[in-house]
Amino acid sequence: MNLNKHNLINKIIYRSLYRGSKEMDLFVSSFVKSIVYDLDLSDLQNLNNLINLNDEDIIKISNNQFNKNNFKMSRIVDLLLRFKQKY
Repeated sequence: MNLNKHNLINKIIYRSLYRGSKEMDLFVSSFVKSIVYDLDLSDLQNLNNLINLNDEDIIKISNNQFNKNNFKMSRIVDLLLRFKQKY
């Protein structure tokens, strides 16, 4: 694994653990840990963008209450929606 990808994975994991509310910490970090090592660099960048959204936006996305046409992270969102069904 190259250093940039490894650094991005570490950054994503750290951010997912410290969101602000314990419930979102648990939800987002569980999601991230379930997929982060299987993603390519492009998907990791999209995941990084997703986890840097505010909690309300992530909740809307996980509840499928957003406009998919305006969203560039479609693969990551699909993974999040599938994860939420199991969670």
